[in-house]
Amino acid sequence: MRSSVFLGKLEKDFSLFKSQVLCASGELSLTEDFRNARAVFIKPNLTYPTYKTGVTTRKEFVEGIVAALREINEATLIYIGEGEGGYNSFSMTSAMRAMGFYDLEQAYPNVKVVNLSELPSREVVLRAKGRAYPLRLPEIFFDEIDFSITCPLPKVHCMTKVTLAFKNQWGCLPDVMRLQNHYVFDEIIGQVCEALKFRYAFLDGKFGLDDNGPMAGTPVELDWFVASNSLGAFDAVVSGLMGVDWRSVGHLRMAEAYGYIPGREEISVIGDQQLLKRDFTLRRGFWNYPALAAFRSKRLTHLFYFSRWAAMLHDIMYTFRARPIS
Repeated sequence: MRSSVFLGKLEKDFSLFKSQVLCASGELSLTEDFRNARAVFIKPNLTYPTYKTGVTTRKEFVEGIVAALREINEATLIYIGEGEGGYNSFSMTSAMRAMGFYDLEQAYPNVKVVNLSELPSREVVLRAKGRAYPLRLPEIFFDEIDFSITCPLPKVHCMTKVTLAFKNQWGCLPDVMRLQNHYVFDEIIGQVCEALKFRYAFLDGKFGLDDNGPMAGTPVELDWFVASNSLGAFDAVVSGLMGVDWRSVGHLRMAEAYGYIPGREEISVIGDQQLLKRDFTLRRGFWNYPALAAFRSKRLTHLFYFSRWAAMLHDIMYTFRARPIS
């Protein structure tokens, strides 16, 4: 199937937005796929314990997708979920309840909200550093889910430069200490998305996050709507809308090496990209750099998070800067 990206200005009225999702779904063959599916999974970006503008996917955005899918059929089970906040930072169950996601279970038939960190997991074997790399992922994706939909925001990220369709699935790793895998992030995130059957991407582009991210940047209002049947095509196009060359992003270069990003001539863009473009700029602060060093190093990750010195090092750091989640 040809990789397609459907884009335009985001409809603000809920009914018009639902129609926009249905139109995109038809263009991307999602309508047919959903009609034949037993169960699908929707993954918002919930990297903060409460709704935060430009940081977390809006419940209203996910609801619009659910409402559109329910018009296609009412039988397919729709899971909505996320894993616990990394580094034991917050309860995802509490976060999803605070943001209203559990209300969708009551509002629509056959919708189930799940905390991926509370579900059984299964070991899968990926490839990293030239060898087999075992990783535990939620069993639900292998036993029940036919395909998955990711719903990121357009954000810069102090570790990965941007966080879009591929990066959003890091939250599917159920281990609250998943940061121990950061040093192989670039190599494995595309494989994780493939293993968990992420086939479609819908951008919650009402707001984006500029300057710094994924939590502490500057929210900007965009009103972008972008949908695709290819995570690679989606990230290539949305990076371009943000003024970022996707080839400068490590995990996207690796995704291309694995064959997950189609060539430009293989991507059909439906809509005018020029109407949406807005340049983003990543501005790292002082404390981003030691965190970036740890992100790239297995030994520094152990020192900063798992060694007997970890608590003291974090206490020292937070003497000089605010905690990212308070």
